[in-house]
Amino acid sequence: MAHFSDCGKHCSDPYCKQKDMLPFECDACGKTFCAQHFKYDAHQCPHGNTTKDRRVIVCPLCDMALPCDAKDEQSSVHVFDRHVASGACAPSVKTKPRCPVKGCREKLTFSNSCQCGSCGLKVCLKHRFEDQHECRPTCRQSAGAFGSSLMQQLQRLVK
Repeated sequence: MAHFSDCGKHCSDPYCKQKDMLPFECDACGKTFCAQHFKYDAHQCPHGNTTKDRRVIVCPLCDMALPCDAKDEQSSVHVFDRHVASGACAPSVKTKPRCPVKGCREKLTFSNSCQCGSCGLKVCLKHRFEDQHECRPTCRQSAGAFGSSLMQQLQRLVK
């Protein structure tokens, strides 16, 4: 039978003292805390460094990260307004490629695209077979030539 009495540590908060199996160690004061008291504010850390708390908002137009004040909720609105007004915001146009088969409107992503082994064309999964798209092999060898060269190699190996 397993005994876990020697595992974990007690929370350093004077009113908690809960034994936690996965305790957190404060990087500012070095004391051990439970999941409820590991934040600087939760255990009134005297050495709590608020400069480590950095937050950003991502501009929905240009995907640029904009640093904002962690304490003020309205800061993000002001930061975004300044960003747009500055002219630094250049909307990025990201369109996913579409399947090149005539009449197909499927967007090609990582999980629903396939590259044809014969012609190298990137198509959707519906058109992945050679007879489903206009397949034009790049280095095509006729079946007869391939078969005869294979037979010649086999005859050389037998001799």
